Amino acid sequence: MNTFGKIILLLVSLLIPIIFLYGYSNQVSVNVVRDTIEAGNKNRLDFFMSQMEMMIDQLTKYSVTASRDYSIKEYLDGRSADSRVVQMQRRNRIVEMLNMQIATSAWNNQIILYLLDSKEILSTDYSVQFDEGYIRNPQWKLWSHRSAVTFGITQTFFSRIKESDIPNLLVEVRFTDDNLRNMLNLLKQGGEHEPFLYHAGSEPIISYTANRTLVDRIAERLDGTELSPQGGSMTVQLQDGTYIVNYVRSESLGWFLVDIVPLQSVFAPIVTSRNLFYASICLLMALGVLVTLLLYRNVQRPIRMLILGVQRIKDGQYSARLKRQPNNEFDFLFGSFNEMAGQIGDLIEKVYKETLRSKEATLKQLQSQINPHFLYNCLFYIKNMSNLGDKDAVSAMALNLGEYYRYSTRLEKPTASLAEEMKLIENYLTIQTMRMQRFHYEIDIPEPMLSLDIPRLLVQPLVENAIVHGVENSARFGLITITGMEEDGVRRIVVEDNGPGLSMEQIAELQRKVASPQDEETGFGLWNTHQRLVHKYGGRSGLIFGRSESGGLRVELVWEERLDTP
Repeated sequence: MNTFGKIILLLVSLLIPIIFLYGYSNQVSVNVVRDTIEAGNKNRLDFFMSQMEMMIDQLTKYSVTASRDYSIKEYLDGRSADSRVVQMQRRNRIVEMLNMQIATSAWNNQIILYLLDSKEILSTDYSVQFDEGYIRNPQWKLWSHRSAVTFGITQTFFSRIKESDIPNLLVEVRFTDDNLRNMLNLLKQGGEHEPFLYHAGSEPIISYTANRTLVDRIAERLDGTELSPQGGSMTVQLQDGTYIVNYVRSESLGWFLVDIVPLQSVFAPIVTSRNLFYASICLLMALGVLVTLLLYRNVQRPIRMLILGVQRIKDGQYSARLKRQPNNEFDFLFGSFNEMAGQIGDLIEKVYKETLRSKEATLKQLQSQINPHFLYNCLFYIKNMSNLGDKDAVSAMALNLGEYYRYSTRLEKPTASLAEEMKLIENYLTIQTMRMQRFHYEIDIPEPMLSLDIPRLLVQPLVENAIVHGVENSARFGLITITGMEEDGVRRIVVEDNGPGLSMEQIAELQRKVASPQDEETGFGLWNTHQRLVHKYGGRSGLIFGRSESGGLRVELVWEERLDTP
C-alpha cells in the first residue's frame, strides 16, 4: 500500500469508530423511545379496555335487574286469570321499565325478554321476532357479534342471552357497534395512531375517521399471527413504513383492542438529529477528500511518475524521461532521474552493440561448422558411386554439390529466402533419390512463406536426418514430407518420415540434448540447427520433436516473427 492509500485508510479508521459509536447511541435512544411508547400505549389501551368492560358489565347488571322486576312476575301470573286490558297495562309498565333501564345507560342498548311457554317477546324494539333456533343456540349465552336488518337498515351489534330467575324467561341484552366506534373516536383524538377492535374471521370495528386501508392491511397480518391473551406488541413492516402494533384482549367480548402507531412520526426528531450528524460526517469526509487530493497532486502524483519512469526503464524503454516540474520539491529528483536514464541508455546501447557483434560471430562460426559435415557425406557418396562406375550419379552429385557450395559460401549474406533454401533441399533430395532409389518426397510450402528470409542451411540437416535415420534404417519404401505453416506470428517447417521412429522416452531425451551444451554423444546437425534458431530468434524458437502419423519421426523447425530481427 502506497503513502496515499495509507492516509486514506487513516482517515477512514478515524471516522468508522465515530460512526459506529453514534450508531450505537442512536439505536439505544430508539429502543428507549420505543419501549416508552409501547408502555404508554399499553397503559392507554388498558384504561380504555377497563372502561369498555365496565360498560359491558353495567349492561349485564341492567338486564338482570330488569328480569327481576315485580311487574314481570305480575304479568306472568295474570295471563290466565286477569283480563286482556289489565294484561295490556301490565305489559306497558314492563316496556316503560325497560325504557328506564335503557335510558340510565350511556350506551345505546336493548333489553329483550323471551317468554318460552307463550313465545312472547317483551321489548322496546318492536322489530324483534321470536326465533326459537336463535334463542336455544348455546353460543348466545356468551357475547356474540351479529347483524340484523331493521326497517331496511342493517345494524351490527353484540348480544348475550341469560336465563332469568323466573322459569321460562330468557333475557337478552344488545348494544350496537356505534357505542364502540364512539369510544374509538375518543381514544384516537390527540395522537397519530389508529385504534380498532379485531377478531379473527370478523370485520374489524373501526372509528369513524379511521384509515380503512391501513386497518385492513394490519388485520391481514394479524390473521396469520397467534395473539397472546395477555396482550403484547409487535413491529409490522409495510410498503409505506414501519408501525408499532399494541393489543390487549377483552375478557367479556373475546375481541382484541389493537392500536397502530407509525414509527415515522415518533422517531422524527431522532431521524432529524441522525441526518444532521451524517451530514456533518459527509462534510468532514468531503474536506478530508479535498486534503487527500491536494496531497495526491503534490506528493503522490510525482511519486507515481517516478515509479512509472523506473518501470519503463525496467521494461527496456531507456528513452523514458520525466517532465520537469518547477517550484516543486520533486524537481531535483526528476532531474536526477532524467540524467540517470540518459546514462543507462548510453551504457545499454554500448552493451547491446557488443552483444550483437558477439552473436554475429557465433552465428558465422556455427554456419561454417555445418558445411564440412555435409561435405563429408557427399564425398563419401561420390567415392562409392565412382567405385560402382555410375558416372551419371557422380556427375549429378558433383553438379549439385557445386550448386550447394555456391549457395552456402556466400558469407556476405548469411540469410536467404525460403524459396532458395527449398531449391537446395530439392537438389539434395534428388541426389539421395539417385543414390537409393527407394523413397519419395513431397514439399508443400505456402506461397507467402517462400519470400521469408531465414539463415542458410537451416532445413538441410533435418532432411538429412530423415534420410539417414528414417529411410536408410527402414526396409520399406520411404516417404519424406516437408510442410510449411504460419499462424499468429509463429512460422513452422515440419519434416516427417515413415521410418522406424523413436519411442517417447527417446524423443524426450533428444529434445533435452539439443537444448544442452554439445558433447561427444550429441548429434552435430540437429544440435547446430536448434542453437542457431535460439541464438537468432529467441523466445519459443528451436526444434520440436514428436512422432509422425506414419510412424516415423516428426521434426518441427519453429521460429517467431520478431520486428527487430535483421
